[in-house]
Amino acid sequence: MVYRKTKYANIAIALLFLVLSTNFIIYQSSVQDYLSLQLNTGAVVGSLIDFAIIAPLLMYAAFKLSIKQTIGITVASLIIARILIPNELFAPFTGILYAGIVIEILLIVAEIALIFLVIWKIPKIRFNMKEMNEGALYSLLPSVEKVVTKNILIRIVMSEFLMIYYAFFTWKKKAPNHEGVVTMHKKTSAIAFHMMIIHSILIETIGIHWWLHDKSLVLSIVLLIFNIYSLFFFMAEIQIMKLHPLEIKNGKLYISRGLTSRIVMPLQGIKEIKWDIKASNKNTILFAYKDFESVEPQAVIYLSRPVEATMFMGAKKSITEFAIRVDEPEKLKLILLNEGER
Repeated sequence: MVYRKTKYANIAIALLFLVLSTNFIIYQSSVQDYLSLQLNTGAVVGSLIDFAIIAPLLMYAAFKLSIKQTIGITVASLIIARILIPNELFAPFTGILYAGIVIEILLIVAEIALIFLVIWKIPKIRFNMKEMNEGALYSLLPSVEKVVTKNILIRIVMSEFLMIYYAFFTWKKKAPNHEGVVTMHKKTSAIAFHMMIIHSILIETIGIHWWLHDKSLVLSIVLLIFNIYSLFFFMAEIQIMKLHPLEIKNGKLYISRGLTSRIVMPLQGIKEIKWDIKASNKNTILFAYKDFESVEPQAVIYLSRPVEATMFMGAKKSITEFAIRVDEPEKLKLILLNEGER
């Protein structure tokens, strides 16, 4: 969920807190005794309206939500209402809760069906990727969106597939080597930094997991799953930084920062490039790999029109500028100059 940065979003959050806290308070027996409250069916109807309609609308006003996310929040709100409202008062309205759960189950089944559709369409997806003639990082999601759907869940699943692919199946692949390639990691400690994180995850997994195993089996399993996921993630990040430097080819610029952000854009879309300045917008994406010390951009690229960047888990973000840091800025300047003269 993306927070809407408006004054109305702040008001919506404040009202949401007021609605939820008020409903929580009135169903506390101590509060009812103190205020001599006798709750009836009318109070329950009011609470259900708050949870099923008012709360989701306030969430929608505060966050950028899809219709399916809004429905999911509505069902979750009804479940919370079921927990808060006493059985004897909620009993006449149980059907509403069951109806909401059924709708959510149907949505989940539909999402799962889409995943099987992707599996069924693998030959067509692979064919489209070959036609694009680009690495999986840049071609998988566009191919899936073209052949199957632009569904959010599918983007997340495909992003996780990319992580597994780069973590385990790209060790024999070689990075591109042509005049339009500018590396981004060789003059940094990015690989060493990621290796250090991987070693710390392994040590933590071995040590803390076994210590927690006797204390809390559930917590130890959750931690183990999280650590395994983190391990795969950083393994994939290392491979991506090796295999996908900044590239300029076929009149396009390809740039990525691991699995967390990437852009493919035509060079004609570049409005202006300012070197040796800091990004003026705090939301500007920085394409630079982490080092042991903080890194600063070497240039900010301003675009003539918005371009869609692919973020973590396949999320999309429209941008009009981004910052970069490469190993050889002078080489990049020369490449861009030559491309501009063509």
